[in-house]
Amino acid sequence: MWTPLSTESQNISQKDFEKILSGQIPALVVRNFYSEKQCTEIIKKIENSKKTYFQKSKLEHIGPFLMSFTTKKKEYFQKSREFQKNNQEIFEKIENPSIKIFNMIQKILPSFSISIAEQDEGRFSPFVIRIHRKGKSIPIHKDNVKYEGKEYTISKIDQQLSCVLHLQESETGGDVVIYKNQWEKKDEKYRNIDFGYTSNVITKESCKISDINKGDLVIINPNYYHQVTKILGETPRITLGMFLGIYNKNKKIVAWA
Repeated sequence: MWTPLSTESQNISQKDFEKILSGQIPALVVRNFYSEKQCTEIIKKIENSKKTYFQKSKLEHIGPFLMSFTTKKKEYFQKSREFQKNNQEIFEKIENPSIKIFNMIQKILPSFSISIAEQDEGRFSPFVIRIHRKGKSIPIHKDNVKYEGKEYTISKIDQQLSCVLHLQESETGGDVVIYKNQWEKKDEKYRNIDFGYTSNVITKESCKISDINKGDLVIINPNYYHQVTKILGETPRITLGMFLGIYNKNKKIVAWA
């Protein structure tokens, strides 16, 4: 049975990380990464922040994310610079999630350096905040910057992880489903015009994570197909996400959204 590992941040080992990368486990759920009180304070700040929307789906988000700027490099870095100020306001009195996640990774992989990704045009966006309201869902998809972000230096990484901090859950729906199928280039024939893939790409077992709580951090290998089921409750599902790119030879990890 393909089952996620649930644990506290201080108990994570390097072997646990290797298990996510190799697909031995579908996810690592870090319980209570932020307290409920901290999440509530962050949500209050988010409610007063300016939102933007992604494609036709009208999914709300705060901060740019690379995959919506794959061929618009200049605009992406401009938006990233603008987001820095907003980011500082949201986390003015709370430990910044980038720093908190970096500190956790540094303890697990002490021989690796870790920082926000940069290239000549500037620093990448550190994370993106997503607001999913009732009726919204995220279709079957993968995240692979080596294939989709060839205009950017981070496309040269060796491996990629996704970190998603759950700040608020809906009463029902909004479950994470991960499939034991990794994306392959031949799957592109099943790609949807706007976003995601048809169900033809999923042929193996899956794992549905329904017990995610406010403040939990979920780490996955995003090259495995995954989706978020429809939000059915009145309360929006709000998450903060970032990617980690691993350069094995240089012992270096970079983060971006």
